[in-house]
Amino acid sequence: MTNTRAQRDAIAGAAKAGALRRMQGGHDPLRLARQIAAALNAPPSIPPVQWNFMWATGVTADGGIVVANSYGLAFIPDGVNLPEQVKMVTADESVPPTERARWASYPYLALQGWAQHTGATLQAVIGTDEQLRGIDPGARKVLIDEADIPQNGTMQGRSRLEVISPEAAARLAAMSDATLPDLLPPSPVDDTPPEDRSKKLWFDMIKPLMRSGSGREADHLKGFVAYADHRQELALHRAHTASDAQVLREAIADWVYWQHVSVLTTDALAEFATAT
Repeated sequence: MTNTRAQRDAIAGAAKAGALRRMQGGHDPLRLARQIAAALNAPPSIPPVQWNFMWATGVTADGGIVVANSYGLAFIPDGVNLPEQVKMVTADESVPPTERARWASYPYLALQGWAQHTGATLQAVIGTDEQLRGIDPGARKVLIDEADIPQNGTMQGRSRLEVISPEAAARLAAMSDATLPDLLPPSPVDDTPPEDRSKKLWFDMIKPLMRSGSGREADHLKGFVAYADHRQELALHRAHTASDAQVLREAIADWVYWQHVSVLTTDALAEFATAT
């Protein structure tokens, strides 16, 4: 590239960025997206036990911020909030589950696939050098390095239930403490807690990602359904045995979240099998 062309491209890029900032009321969406990407590369957004888990962050031409990660569909780790302006593409119900299933374990592909399906234009994608090395994300690469990543990436914003099902989250928030038990099925006669098999099922879900070849993504999603169903079971038991309203409310939120994840992933698997 000649110096003249490089200067021309830089000027055009700066002009586009300036127009975008004006559209966003003076805020720079790319700068905000870099901050969000850095936070998503830190705990609690990174599960304590993981293999090649990562988040991808993108910015659209109209200033939207989109994210995806490499596990399951609509998976958000415990305790992670996403800012209001962030869209999680694998939780976007405007995209059929069969399409989202094809993105499983490939977060930058998810950003591209979502953009193609919705007609959006990706202006930039953000990640570490290791995450972006050797891939063509279909947009300008913006790097973050270790110095950008905080020790604690906790963000203010929407809970994972609000992200995957705003309607269910709103209904739960509107319920009084006294009426929360009405949301639950009858308690079992035996209130012995179920065996916690989360660690085993979590590892079983990860194992398919450690191999290559056909069936890798489908097996990963099948493992994710098993994990989600077990987390539902544990959350429901916590809800039935909750000692106060706040514990009950949190347990119900977890129970409903994992229900939605299980149904979405099961639907994706059924349609994925048909499509392939």
